[in-house]
Amino acid sequence: MHIFFSYIGGGAISPLASIAKQAGNEVSGSDKKDSSPYIALLKQQGIDRIGIGVTDEFIRQVHKQWPIDWYVYSSAVEKEFPDHPEFVFCRKQGIKITKRDELLNEIIQSQKLRLIAVAGTHGKTTTTAMVVWLFKQIKEAVSYSVGAKISFGGMGHFQPDSCYFVYECDEFDRNFLAFHPYLSLITGIAHDHHEIFPTAKDYNQAFIDFIGQSERTILWRRDFKRLRLAVNRSRSILSENDPAIEHLELPGLYNRRDAWLAAQAVHQLTKKPLRELAGHLNSFPGVSRRFE
Repeated sequence: MHIFFSYIGGGAISPLASIAKQAGNEVSGSDKKDSSPYIALLKQQGIDRIGIGVTDEFIRQVHKQWPIDWYVYSSAVEKEFPDHPEFVFCRKQGIKITKRDELLNEIIQSQKLRLIAVAGTHGKTTTTAMVVWLFKQIKEAVSYSVGAKISFGGMGHFQPDSCYFVYECDEFDRNFLAFHPYLSLITGIAHDHHEIFPTAKDYNQAFIDFIGQSERTILWRRDFKRLRLAVNRSRSILSENDPAIEHLELPGLYNRRDAWLAAQAVHQLTKKPLRELAGHLNSFPGVSRRFE
């Protein structure tokens, strides 16, 4: 299958482009500028059919030589260029057009992967990277998508023999409601994205719905109370004051809490001792920051 990604240099789309290629698909794409560092990373992986500019000239050329089966775009494209020339071209050509979540669901389902989704207002990227780090340290195969560069792997990776797919699941534009995770991790909730969720009640309801779509969830007691959730076996509630959190050697309280959340998740999935997982997290190298 040939998949064309719009805004292929974006922090959410570029990992998915990598995953799609590693899963055996032909990949090409476009972006409005050539300034994203992720475009260079994609080219290093052999994804070099990338056009620059907000026109349909490049996609026409690509489609003529290698017919496109699926056009994937991000919410940013739709909001910034609702009448993007590529949209018009794909509709005329009868090419399938969707946001990234539908393609990711297709990959997860076709490869029979279990989705580990990391959601929350803050700490998603770090916690996702920590879960991936732990899987790598205990030598368990894992596929994943992280919204930042990491020193111990690519931003997006598909491992054919993996059972799990770890995903940074963003609430923006209600994206996370497209998924039904095997396990969801909630890093913390504070009203955000006011243009999508006008009130805190709207924002909280989205998380309630997301948790309802998850087979199992791990979350903090504060958020459990905020959402007024019922106690049941599918929800593991962590205490923010658990003394074990302070035994972690990572700098920063919230960094340690993210690590403890990651450790609890991998412990539930693999039965590896928490003490062993905490030891691995003490050597976690971190992720790149947005303005670095």
